[in-house]
Amino acid sequence: MTNDLTYEVKSIGSLNFEGNIIPVEWFNHIRLPNKKPDLISIFLLSDIIYWYRPTTVRDEISGKVVGYRKKFKADLLQKGYSDLEALFGLTKDQIKKSLQRLEELNLVKRVFRNIKCNGSSLANVMFIQIFPNQISKITEKTFDMGKNTHTSEHTYPDIRVNKPTPPSINTHTYTETTTKTTTKNSLSPTSTVKDNNISKEYEREKEMINIWDKEIRAGERPSVNSKVRLVNLKKVLEEYFEDDLDNWKTYCLNIKNCNFLMGGGANHWKADLTWATKQENLIRVLEGYYYQKEKQTIEKNINENDLEEKENISVDPIWNVVKEKLKFNKGESTYKSWFKKLDFRGYDNNKVILTAPSRFIKDWILEKFSNDIIGLFKETEINIKEIEIFVQKEEVTLV
Repeated sequence: MTNDLTYEVKSIGSLNFEGNIIPVEWFNHIRLPNKKPDLISIFLLSDIIYWYRPTTVRDEISGKVVGYRKKFKADLLQKGYSDLEALFGLTKDQIKKSLQRLEELNLVKRVFRNIKCNGSSLANVMFIQIFPNQISKITEKTFDMGKNTHTSEHTYPDIRVNKPTPPSINTHTYTETTTKTTTKNSLSPTSTVKDNNISKEYEREKEMINIWDKEIRAGERPSVNSKVRLVNLKKVLEEYFEDDLDNWKTYCLNIKNCNFLMGGGANHWKADLTWATKQENLIRVLEGYYYQKEKQTIEKNINENDLEEKENISVDPIWNVVKEKLKFNKGESTYKSWFKKLDFRGYDNNKVILTAPSRFIKDWILEKFSNDIIGLFKETEINIKEIEIFVQKEEVTLV
């Protein structure tokens, strides 16, 4: 019966509406801390759900429904911040905070992966996973209509009617990504996504360890990827680094650039990953405590060191050049321990004669650094073939 339809109703009824759908119940469930509807999050969720709604496939001749397929290629929807910025005209910060609020409601989850596309490797590509059970809960009508509100106008083959078990708080989904369009029914309950999820759990946290090892532990044994450590790193990334691996890398570089944290102190202690991820240490590093402490220590000792340096300056300019090169090549700490208190006494044919404050230093230099010193003399065009070192209390008589 269509006699009561107006022109406007008929016209709108003839239009084919596609795209986002916003259930009115979402305005009751998705809210900001001030209890007002979270409009940005609602719009984002609506667009995400659009991509997860399956497309109907009909037979070209008979018109019968022959199947259903997903709208995207991979197992999860690939969406970057820039994609959503361009679509909604929002800033990256607005998009990021909105997705975080949706994650707190356990409606969606951001999944970051390293993928290959057209022969190139792309790091930290964002995908979005949804949790249908939670979305179903906020979409239910609050008024009891006396019927099953989950019954859909369409039924899809291979989709189980019962609600899926909600994911645990530690669930991460990382699955293999492909750029090929699949013809297999992705809605089959025999999917192997769950197995892949388990095998690639904590992928971003493992990348944090890789960054630490590259910047701080170069050449050392790799850090251990224990479950306890990975769980702690996940918390650290979210609470202190805005869930951004670039911020974590900057933190590692700050530690790397602090001489004290890299073993330059008196006892040669060096920061490790466990120390660097403890709350009190994190805060101290981020607030610049160790850099200020190191600066004060340097300023405190600079006058004493200046006097001592002046007393060790030799009358021989070549030896002064060699000592400066030793300081540059071996580092300040090694230089002060072994070379700073060496005194130049003279040359004897192709031999340079030095004095050391103790027999231990003398023996160590001759065993470990003799070739280095001879090489540096040769760089200054002085043909030295041998080093002779006396303990300073011994008398040295030159021929």
